[in-house]
Amino acid sequence: MELARNDVLEGEFGVPAELARPVLRVTAHVRTATFRWIGAAIGGYHDGENALADQLADSFGPGMINLADRGFFSMRRRIRFSGTGADLAWRIRNVAKSVPLKTIRALPDGSELVMLHESDDMRTRRRKETGDPRAERLPDTAARLVTFTVTTRTRSGRTKTTVMRVLTTLLDHEACPAREIAVLYAERWQIEIAFLHLKRTVRGPRRPLRGQSPDLARQEAWALLLIHNITATAAARAAGTAGIDPGLIPFTAVLGLIRPHVAAEARCQHCGHRPDDPLASLNAAILALPRHRPGRQRTSGRTAAERRIRHTEEVTYTIEITKSNLPKWDTTPET
Repeated sequence: MELARNDVLEGEFGVPAELARPVLRVTAHVRTATFRWIGAAIGGYHDGENALADQLADSFGPGMINLADRGFFSMRRRIRFSGTGADLAWRIRNVAKSVPLKTIRALPDGSELVMLHESDDMRTRRRKETGDPRAERLPDTAARLVTFTVTTRTRSGRTKTTVMRVLTTLLDHEACPAREIAVLYAERWQIEIAFLHLKRTVRGPRRPLRGQSPDLARQEAWALLLIHNITATAAARAAGTAGIDPGLIPFTAVLGLIRPHVAAEARCQHCGHRPDDPLASLNAAILALPRHRPGRQRTSGRTAAERRIRHTEEVTYTIEITKSNLPKWDTTPET
């Protein structure tokens, strides 16, 4: 999020380029079904996403399946976050050297049981990052790898195939088949929708934060996250009473309904009357909104330049579980 122009904010948060505004960075943890933030860390432009993500471990816990994009994986982070009791299904890079994996055995659903081994280069990099030159090698860790292709076909005939690899702590292929994990990973995109709601709907497009000091800038960012959560909670509560998917309720319209209901519980200054049940009134108003169409699948250009020449189109997706062709893990005992 862009901030006001002043030397103090530039020094605290950093700028992406000369003459640009200082920028505040938010890395967050969101519930995919309701778009509610359950953890967030705020830093500056030069604070990496991974460093901020390390602050989110307290938002993990048993009974949770966490999805993360391919830039967040490290063995240290995986061991730490899975230690909270949460299950992980994290995308990893396709380059073999980026994640040192070897196959223990192939599983009937097409996934593989693999062993993670911290290489010398990974340990050296971790020693530099942590400032501990004597850090021991991380323990070898078993995991399950699901490799699959996603083929996208648009109505106009464009086709694109992407290879994806998801590393998960869900080792039971019968309880959690590979295809279900591949389909589940698509839900990670919900955090991008939540960020879109936060930056365009709650904050307003291209509007810099108003705080003139680092504390006020952070305070405003937390306030925006709180307003987003209030709106998402209202939509989820209304959806729950109607037994529908919260994603069918338009976020922008709910925010517009909440604004006039903010003071709904206040007593009338003339007669002293207090509304009987303002929350029920808000729920009814939310459920009366036109809903998003279910099951829509569309694609559009990712950059502004692509969107100028490519219109949004309906799309179909085909998922196919594939082999990874990893080397075999040597299980021969050392002598």
